[in-house]
Amino acid sequence: MLTIYVLFILGFILVIKGGDWFVDSAVEIAKISGLPKIFIGATIVSVATTLPEVIVSLTAANQGHTTMAVGNAVGSMICNIGLILSITAIFGIVKANTKDFRAKSAILVACTAVLIAFSYDGIIRKVEGVFLLVLLGLYMYSNIKMLKKNSEMKSLSKNIMVERKSLGRTMFYFVLGIAAIIAGSNLMINNGVVIAEHLGVPKAVISLTLIALGTSLPELVTGISSLIKGNEDIGLGNIIGANILNSVLVIGASGTVAELTIIPQNISLDLPVASLLTLILVIPAWIKKKVTRPQGIVMICIYFAYIIYMWKTALIS
Repeated sequence: MLTIYVLFILGFILVIKGGDWFVDSAVEIAKISGLPKIFIGATIVSVATTLPEVIVSLTAANQGHTTMAVGNAVGSMICNIGLILSITAIFGIVKANTKDFRAKSAILVACTAVLIAFSYDGIIRKVEGVFLLVLLGLYMYSNIKMLKKNSEMKSLSKNIMVERKSLGRTMFYFVLGIAAIIAGSNLMINNGVVIAEHLGVPKAVISLTLIALGTSLPELVTGISSLIKGNEDIGLGNIIGANILNSVLVIGASGTVAELTIIPQNISLDLPVASLLTLILVIPAWIKKKVTRPQGIVMICIYFAYIIYMWKTALIS
């Protein structure tokens, strides 16, 4: 059992250091390309940090554990806003005054609504999984279209020519950071689940809390690193992008592998909490053009109330 704890701590260290390399290189990519940091966060960073969720949910669906696949995705959506973005908002200044934020947050609300609609009958069928992947394609297309419209893209090739050595080093640490985050996350997830089972924690709670938190560690580390380095907009873009990807990529890809069972708790508790947190984030940010400290406090209180309720209910039953 000692080895399990050692591997868990090793995973934690890898995630922390990987997140540091990851954010630094993402900021450098934004500088070299001339692209908005929130764009980088909502595309490159969010795709990379969502890889653990994709891998875990696909594996769970392939093995027939479809409720775990759904729980991981929805739990990660809750954790991303309720814990990670809340910490950033409480301790930093998160600006949301760009057209890019408004567009991507609107897409997030729409994708969440589609996910709820598909879940209402208690099952996400393969055709619905395919539809979610189509939405993913449209989302990525809109990002590419926005990229082409960027006025500073004309100087991209020139900047890369001038800073070829710098870009190569940046990309090396970007890839190294991704690898460290994924490896560390896997160590924490696998060994964390063993520790939890050894302590007698129900698996139903593990998928929506421990595994969801584990697969959200890249977003957590990215958010904290962004906060420390004064790049909160990278963290905001990452969370929005990650939640879009959780709803359409993670659920969509898992749904094409096997039909996903939606348990009553998903409909009565988990998805409503995810939706509530999304609206608390988006609507005030649209009005005030920033994510405020009071928002962060409200969201993190909802998150911990949800976690406490989940564990209390599980232990009583």
